[in-house]
Amino acid sequence: MRRIIIALLLFVLPLTACTGQRPTPEPIKVELPVGVVDSLSRNLKVEATQIEFNKVTELDYSNTCLGLPSVDEDCADMVIRGYQGIISLEGAQYEFRSDQSGERMRIVPIALKAAQSDLAKRLNINPEFVRWVSIEKVDWPDSCLGLEQPGINCNMVITPGFRILLESGGIIFVFRTDLTGKQTVLEMFSD
Repeated sequence: MRRIIIALLLFVLPLTACTGQRPTPEPIKVELPVGVVDSLSRNLKVEATQIEFNKVTELDYSNTCLGLPSVDEDCADMVIRGYQGIISLEGAQYEFRSDQSGERMRIVPIALKAAQSDLAKRLNINPEFVRWVSIEKVDWPDSCLGLEQPGINCNMVITPGFRILLESGGIIFVFRTDLTGKQTVLEMFSD
């Protein structure tokens, strides 16, 4: 009897190991309070039905700026319970952060996070030391975002994106991005 059990285990174990299949946990769906959805709609100046929610999670922020401080802002250290999510609107993706009521909210293009990451890498610093100054939606005149780059051919096609001003160490950096943030180009910097 013992040999039969061992033989069955030797047969079954390799089968389960080969498939590598484990039960996939179901993602937990977070329902946003009406106040958060209304605040998003108001801030984006669109109907709530136009906003496509790609991902939403609940989390705690460590400061009143919800972890996304602007350059002129002092953030008080305190725990703020809230939400973070990725939404799509008019071809662009945005990250939103809010408290539980939607009264305190940040909405930034994903391209901002890409530009912050790019600058942090260039300066060899943590991205949290890069603050945003301003974000402006722009239609660039070509696929090179209006900046000629050696060795790169530019398609003459209007490319929607953002002009993003970032600050680190008292220096202002200007980035150009496409809508997704996959393309980020440092335009200039000044003291």
